[in-house]
Amino acid sequence: MSKNIVIRIVLVSLYAILVMKLVSLGIPENAEFQLQIPKGLFLFFYLLFFNLNVEGSLFFDRYLNKKYPWYSNPQKRLFIQIGVIILWTFISIGIPFTAWYFINGQSLIYPKAPVIIFICSVVFLIGFISISIAINFFKQWKDSLLNAEHYKKEKLKADYRVLQNQVNPHFLFNSLNVLISEIKHNPKTAEHFTRKLSKVYRYVLQSKNHDLISLKKELDFIDSFIFLHKVRIGDALEYVVNISDEALQMQIPPLTLQILIENAIKHNVANEENVLKISIKSDGNDMLIVSNNLQIIDNVDSTYTGLSNLSKRFELLKKEGFTYGEKEEKFIVTIPLISA
Repeated sequence: MSKNIVIRIVLVSLYAILVMKLVSLGIPENAEFQLQIPKGLFLFFYLLFFNLNVEGSLFFDRYLNKKYPWYSNPQKRLFIQIGVIILWTFISIGIPFTAWYFINGQSLIYPKAPVIIFICSVVFLIGFISISIAINFFKQWKDSLLNAEHYKKEKLKADYRVLQNQVNPHFLFNSLNVLISEIKHNPKTAEHFTRKLSKVYRYVLQSKNHDLISLKKELDFIDSFIFLHKVRIGDALEYVVNISDEALQMQIPPLTLQILIENAIKHNVANEENVLKISIKSDGNDMLIVSNNLQIIDNVDSTYTGLSNLSKRFELLKKEGFTYGEKEEKFIVTIPLISA
């Protein structure tokens, strides 16, 4: 048990005892009550119910932080939070004390003063709980603002790195060499190649204006990106897409698929004898699976930061499920899709 919990239990217990003293002051001197249980046991349950109310409310607050974070839908969270507090107060305090009142043989005729005092004490207790929840709200809101700012900085860095990779001499020279060759031997393909190359660079430059983009738009861009590589290496590259209509409407951070496909092509052999097979498919659980067969190239000049950068981007988006690794002679990446 942590130090904070112990301090909280002590304070709530002292508050409950104070309430009992105040209630006793409001009871007429000629009122007589017969406890059906020992006073010590009654005091134990009395303190237990008050502490259950506090700890239970804070437990639900932590649960709602995961299920309905304040930053995602504050109005919905507020209504749910208020409902949970009132319901839990009724369960943890209202029902036990009402039950004890009737078990003890009392009627509904009861002095107004102690009833008012007891009800006010419960209201004040809810107020104390609300203060704790409010502190949690502002802390979470502050963290979300800091994370959003951090995410913007990380996104700018990631976009810049992707842009650098796209215009690096290897990619650019390879593309220009292919273009020169196609102009000479296949002018129609050269024209198509030029349009695709332009589309790739336009998408990369425009992506900096978006935190998320539809999977459909990302795949349209990837078609152009794959085309450029297929013109260069031909049938040594196979590309298969199997995406449901529902998944196409969902979103991912822009350039996610580009990084994964670039990694697959860069780190694996791709020739007529060793065809590189890249697959992108949805699994029906709001997840995207990108895989390629392993034909590792030794001594590749790489910083190996692409996947870790992607992982950080999903962490900043508070979206779990991004994983990657080798399995059954394949490299597999799972990408959580985000609702539009």
